[in-house]
Amino acid sequence: MRSARQPSSARPAILAAARRLFAVHGFAETSVREIAAAAGVSKAAIYHHFRDKNRLYRELLNEGITTLTAAMRRVLDDGPASVQLARIVLLHLEFARAHADLLRLLVREQWRKERRGAGAGIARHHEEEVAIFAAVLQRGIAAGEFKPVEPQLSAQALCAVVDILSAGYLMASPPVASTEVAQNAMDVLLNGLAAAPVTAEEIARLFAPKEKIT
Repeated sequence: MRSARQPSSARPAILAAARRLFAVHGFAETSVREIAAAAGVSKAAIYHHFRDKNRLYRELLNEGITTLTAAMRRVLDDGPASVQLARIVLLHLEFARAHADLLRLLVREQWRKERRGAGAGIARHHEEEVAIFAAVLQRGIAAGEFKPVEPQLSAQALCAVVDILSAGYLMASPPVASTEVAQNAMDVLLNGLAAAPVTAEEIARLFAPKEKIT
């Protein structure tokens, strides 16, 4: 049986245990008692560091959001827009693999209707993520790398694509190299799926209402 850690040194173990259990079982299905047992501490040690389970959960989400957002900001330092876009895609995939539990928490929380006070942090991250994608797109459009799309709308779409791509990459079996997934994604993003260029008018016709069958 493991000896209980002293409260002063228990915080990292508590966070690690809670991150793992929340990611696997969710917030409601994970008890403070289970977190304490997994961390090798007493329940009192958890309440010494965190007011309640909700505060512990929010801190874990903020940790993931801060880590990912800060890394995205660093991508914008230099390089052509296409290089920056490729780095952002690869960054999300590598974050998914290196911080699998945090990514699972973020994905789980983003799909919940009630976010237990964590929604504000996730909303801020989403807004900044959209802004970063939009800045890269605007830079690429200005440099003639990208065609003149609507940056904000396209940035929203890119956020959704990258989030889904990251979650799928995390669940891939057998595991696939992050660079291989990123390169394939960039091929689709930059070159599309059409064998020949498709005009805006042709794309619009794809969404034209069909005649009703009587």
